[in-house]
Amino acid sequence: MRRPPLALCLVVVSALAYGGPGCGDDQLCAPGALSACFLPDGSLGAQRCNDDGTALGACGSAPGAIGGGCGPLGEACCPSLPAELRASCDAVAAQADDAACDDYAGSASAAGLCSGGAAPDGVPYGPGCAGLLNDCCASLPARLASACHATGFRGNEALCRSFLEREAQANGLCEGADPAAESCDYLADQCCPSLPAGPRERCEDLAAEADADTCLDYLGGAADAGRCPTLGGGEPLASAACDALLETCCGTLEPALAYECDLSALSGSRARCEAFESAARAAGLCLDGGGGAGGGCGDTSSDVDNCGFCGNVCGDQHAVPACAAGACSLACDLGHGDCDRDAATGCEVDFERDVDNCGGCGKGCSDRNAAAACEAGACVLECDAGFADCDGEASTGCEVALDADPRHCGACGNDCSGGACEGGTCGPGALQLASGLAVPSAIAVDAAAVYVVGFRPAGGVAVRVDKASGATTCLATGAAPGAAACGASERFEGIALTDAGAFVTGSAGVLRFPPSGAATTVTASVPDPWAVVSDGAAVWFTSLSRGGLYRADALFAGQLAAEITGATAEVGGALAADADHLYWTWADGAVMKLRKDGSEPRQIASAQDFERTNLTPQYLAIDAAHLFWSTPSGYLFRLDKDGAGLVALADGQPGPAGIAVDPGDGGALYWVNRLGSVRRVPKAGGAVDTLAVAQAGAIAIAVDEAYVYWATQAGDLRRIAK
Repeated sequence: MRRPPLALCLVVVSALAYGGPGCGDDQLCAPGALSACFLPDGSLGAQRCNDDGTALGACGSAPGAIGGGCGPLGEACCPSLPAELRASCDAVAAQADDAACDDYAGSASAAGLCSGGAAPDGVPYGPGCAGLLNDCCASLPARLASACHATGFRGNEALCRSFLEREAQANGLCEGADPAAESCDYLADQCCPSLPAGPRERCEDLAAEADADTCLDYLGGAADAGRCPTLGGGEPLASAACDALLETCCGTLEPALAYECDLSALSGSRARCEAFESAARAAGLCLDGGGGAGGGCGDTSSDVDNCGFCGNVCGDQHAVPACAAGACSLACDLGHGDCDRDAATGCEVDFERDVDNCGGCGKGCSDRNAAAACEAGACVLECDAGFADCDGEASTGCEVALDADPRHCGACGNDCSGGACEGGTCGPGALQLASGLAVPSAIAVDAAAVYVVGFRPAGGVAVRVDKASGATTCLATGAAPGAAACGASERFEGIALTDAGAFVTGSAGVLRFPPSGAATTVTASVPDPWAVVSDGAAVWFTSLSRGGLYRADALFAGQLAAEITGATAEVGGALAADADHLYWTWADGAVMKLRKDGSEPRQIASAQDFERTNLTPQYLAIDAAHLFWSTPSGYLFRLDKDGAGLVALADGQPGPAGIAVDPGDGGALYWVNRLGSVRRVPKAGGAVDTLAVAQAGAIAIAVDEAYVYWATQAGDLRRIAK
């Protein structure tokens, strides 16, 4: 009998073993365990797993949660936690934020901790969940922190890893946390010794392979089965069905399935065990009735019909099979290969004619915009009308649309130099004003010039580029840049233009470069100044490391900047200004409005749902009546300055990397994205236009009455007519 491919077995058995459709009363959770949930008002609650582990009860108030802020948390909760979690508790208590502390206590209580009694024995807080709680949760925005704590306290390593990678690190947070650190050591030291003999050996083998992700997955399954470490100190199994599964099936399976089989058996759930065994036998597995070492089919170490375990056939399709030490090997016929890595199917692929494996395993002939064939082991493509194979790679098919691709417009290799391609004909291209300015961080324009600031290994970039001639001079000296950029060692971040000169933020503080004469340091009292605005009399800026919003007199040197917001915990943020007010974005999605002296602060855009849609304002622009901002998730918004009339002007834009707006009542909003497009949309709403393409690493943008200007990470400054 031939067995089905391993991939199929994994899908079938996993679906039944872990609560997929048709699983009936399969176990979902550890009997009696508490899990976090959310009440209708949005607060955290708890739900308890029923006695047979088949369902979670209704969500209710967390039992016995302490309250009253950070004092009770630090005094009553933190000392009672398992040692590996105390660092996270101490970090939250040290924030002196009573709301955050109460939220932490509620999350802990939902998992049966910090509720007045001793912590339950055996809660498996391994490196993934302990690391999530200790190294990540406390640093997240409030809403995301609540979900982070609830996930961490559950103790399921696989879920903790998923939360860290998908919710935190995917949004640029908690980059220093490592969800897989020491997972295999923890598995070997804390989990494997608690298991019965067969699973213990397989667990140790898995840990020895040192595949951190696989170890975390196993720890997650063992945690939900309540077996890592053992709860209660013994090795009890709840039913004969699980004994039979462990003794007659698990030891006969290949490792990946054997681990899932162990976790089903160790759960003690009859429904889960019977479902796993039924699915395995239906897939042609679990054939050995004697516990795994051959049973009734003889010597499985060298029998090609029972290789490794009964019924495991080494296939002979276009191959000469062999079995040695219980493992199949195949000698493939010339021109054939074993591409599915399943010995039961032999060498199933004909390299001469198989379009998915043409000349070798995985060498596919793509039918993208083409008719594909494999002839004598080589791909042959017949492209659809209007398409071409410009990269010469059969795996990508005929990848180019000749009527629209600006790098291959009408024919392979016909580059439009930044212009759009329409109907196979190039439109106007972009003009390069300057190059070698790597790496720009911001640009600004006045009537005669474009100003570029940034950073590079050989010194800071702070230059003026004449619009008409492209002549480039250093702001600090008025001379042309030399080999060391402009002779500056600083890093520059932001720029604001006024009649009094250019105000530039960077590692040296806030500098003023006057229209003529030497530069002065307005203030160096605040580290890492970033976004900056000025009206010529005063200058306002944010800080990337200290937080808050600061003001200094624009025309005096060496002064101490005044912090005007009282919100020092909020770092960075985009910044804009009009005649009377400042507008400032926060990391949680809020847009704040306040007077220029820091008074009358109010929030005019409520905090966007960062966790779900990642709408955090990233870049900010302003005209007479509106604010505009982009988000990492690809939205461009318009908002009335009084907080009314929020409108999404565009969505689905790939990584907006800078925005600019026409100053008058009409006109458009412009942006660049990191895929290299320069785009605009009418401020009143309408269709999105593409002005330029193929602008690799476009990073900053500015506009005047006639042109759009942008800089790239490579240090190029370009423009194109509106």
